[in-house]
Amino acid sequence: MASDNQDKTPRTQADKDRSRSQSRAISGKEAAKGVQGKPGQGRNQPGAKQQPKGSSKGPKAGGGGQGARRPPNKGGSSKSGGRRAPRRSNTALYAWGAVGLVVLLVVVLVVVKVASGSSTTSSVPNPKPVTATVAKQVTHIPESVYNSVGVTSPTITVNAPKPVKGQKPLTIDGKPGVFYLGGEFCPYCAAERWAVIAALSRFGTFSGLQTMQSSATDVYPKTQTFTFVTAKYTSTYIGNWLVELYSNQPKPTGGGFKILTPLTKTQQKNVAKFDTAQFTGGSATSSGSIPYLNFGNKFVSSGASYVPSSLQSLTRGEIAAGLSSASNSVTKAIITSANYQSAAICSIDGSKPANVCSGKGVQAAAKTMGINV
Repeated sequence: MASDNQDKTPRTQADKDRSRSQSRAISGKEAAKGVQGKPGQGRNQPGAKQQPKGSSKGPKAGGGGQGARRPPNKGGSSKSGGRRAPRRSNTALYAWGAVGLVVLLVVVLVVVKVASGSSTTSSVPNPKPVTATVAKQVTHIPESVYNSVGVTSPTITVNAPKPVKGQKPLTIDGKPGVFYLGGEFCPYCAAERWAVIAALSRFGTFSGLQTMQSSATDVYPKTQTFTFVTAKYTSTYIGNWLVELYSNQPKPTGGGFKILTPLTKTQQKNVAKFDTAQFTGGSATSSGSIPYLNFGNKFVSSGASYVPSSLQSLTRGEIAAGLSSASNSVTKAIITSANYQSAAICSIDGSKPANVCSGKGVQAAAKTMGINV
């Protein structure tokens, strides 16, 4: 696991804004239509660094790929009926040579593609069901760990959701609603899912979680995480939208990642209104960032609550196993974030279940957030 010497420098407001600005943004219009701009060129243009082009090439024209010359006739000058044998047209020879070269190039390119795979998809893992061990470690974290950590993360700064006042409550399926919006490619979403799963598991049950890692070509590459695409979450207390807007598969034509789960009109309106600097407390350029979390229109956050660098070089199994240790620096960051999210949920669902909402860790988070649960 990571040592306690990571990310010791406290984050200033500028650092927080920069972290949010690095989260990939999405406009409501884009989310509905599935239109993406070129990656890395604007706040409302989600994506990652450009995929590197493959280095395998076919033979160059004029090089060794032209083939060998025909050997000369051994019998000197050949004659037929006292006349020199007719010579082939140079034009015809050139034409057949060009056709042969094209065929050779096609064959070489096909072989290279089969052998090495497409440069845009070779680094994208196939999602697999989460092992029973990892699923239990992340969804059944001991209450003693939540209470011991509270909101104490001295080496990795963690931000709490921002309060929202005077807005109509968000309800989903007739219950107080929790809305998560992210993308599989996104390293900030990768980090945040650990805390989201931990927090929501205190109020309900997950099934169908699958493995995922953030894009290999974005910042904090290959951050180990999960995907909500096939996940189901049930709760007596809260309704939920767990939306992975983007996949981890680059568009074949470039310019970002494939749309995975388009937003509904209701979800689009919520993002357009609340995922803005007015409510998230970020800069104007951070509007529309992911991951986006909304707790009943009473608390919102945009961007990861802690930096993904703390998870770099760690396997999914190492992160999950560490969640039983309250002394681990990465665990402290994840649990602090989960306690903040738990306090936000308790504030919208009538402080249920009581054993969670009255816990020492949740109470510490609620006090820091200025709420009574």
